[in-house]
Order: sequence, then structure tokens, then C-alpha cells
Amino acid sequence: PMPMPFRAPYIPGITVLIPHLKEDILTLKEDLYSGTEDTVPLIDWVKARYSDEFEAFTARMQASLQWSADTPKGGVRWSDYTDQQWEAISVWASMRLQTLWRTVAGMSLYHSVLQCHYEAQADERSGLARVDIWDPSDCFTCLVSMQLYRTF
Repeated sequence: PMPMPFRAPYIPGITVLIPHLKEDILTLKEDLYSGTEDTVPLIDWVKARYSDEFEAFTARMQASLQWSADTPKGGVRWSDYTDQQWEAISVWASMRLQTLWRTVAGMSLYHSVLQCHYEAQADERSGLARVDIWDPSDCFTCLVSMQLYRTF
């Protein structure tokens, strides 16, 4: 049997500890694509590993008019992308390559989920469930352990 869910505001605290050694938070264009044919660009590996997500990403960018219709489709000619497009590609790739970014982004989703849970089934009898007291941020903590803080 499935256990009963906790009702707001009686949600236990969640703490996520993220060890961070020395990896870059934002992967730059130079790291993803060097422009030479000597080696396989990292962006090709990321695109192959997350092919469905890359297709959805490029479709989203073209639909939002951030990219023009003549933008190369499917990442076949990396040198044809503009600097603005590379900024978006770098953020997308960083989300898939970098542990800190991915974990913090995932943790930030808890706020809206807990607020939705509160609105759906809060214990109205509790004084802690009053709208002016309830804060979903009190339910979770994200702790980043910087191993080399001096060089960050």
C-alpha cells in the first residue's frame, strides 16, 4: 500500500548536499566546440547523448523567435551558429554536463511543487498553515560544499 502523503505544513525538511570541487558552472563555447576538425567536439557528444532533448531545445528556440528560421537544424554545422545562439547552447549543455547547475535547478522546482501541495491539501486547522505564515522555502535547504573555495 502507498503511504499517506504529508499534509502542509507538516512536511519534513529536505536538505540536499552538493559537493563542488572545481568544475566550471557554465560550459563555454570554446569548451564545447573549438572550430577545428582534429577532435570530436564535446557538443557533438552531448547532442548524441541527449538527442531528443536537443531536438526539443532547438524547436523551442526557433518557436520563441530567439533563433531565425535559417538557423542550422540539428547541430550539423556548429560554426554557423551566432554568439547569441551559442550562449543558449552553452546554458543547455551546462545543464546536462554540470552537477551543481543540474542539482540546484532541480531543487528550485521544490518551491512551486510544495506551494501547489499546500494549496491542494493544507491542514486548515493548523495555525502554521495560515497564508501569512506558510512558506515552502522553509521545507528545503540546498547546501553546496565548496572544496576549493579560494579558487572558485
